[in-house]
Amino acid sequence: MSIEPSDFRRVLGSFASGVTVVTTVPADGRPVGITVSSFASVSLTPALVSYNLDIEAKRYHAFADAERYAINILAAGQDGISNRFARVNGVDPFDDTAWTQGPDGVPLLTGALGWIACQRWACYPGGDHAILVGRVQALDCAAAAPLLYFRGRYGGFQAT
Repeated sequence: MSIEPSDFRRVLGSFASGVTVVTTVPADGRPVGITVSSFASVSLTPALVSYNLDIEAKRYHAFADAERYAINILAAGQDGISNRFARVNGVDPFDDTAWTQGPDGVPLLTGALGWIACQRWACYPGGDHAILVGRVQALDCAAAAPLLYFRGRYGGFQAT
């Protein structure tokens, strides 16, 4: 049975997810980041997390080769940051985004709901994507609402 890519995207887009921006600093010293919604925990012991990245992405090698990176979990209202880091249009998204240097120099986005500083653990092939696994080195979170993504749109969360 063959699955049509458009059907696959439509159905998987029905799964609400949080939004992250993965950041690193490659050898040239200029920070890079990319919006990622395919983030998950992998293991508690050791503490491992993963995200998936299109192998055709222009920033793929910056992340596939990164020894250290941060996963910035975006808070409600940070959809502009998500959009800036999702685009590849010649504009550096760090120019319009407040950030600080975290553990091992990884960029941490100001106002994020949380951050996870990672050391590369593994990179696995996954079809047209790579599955990048990181060992958690440090982390923190704030008391804020998350930014959610559902069916191609941003939304929020209302506690009941």
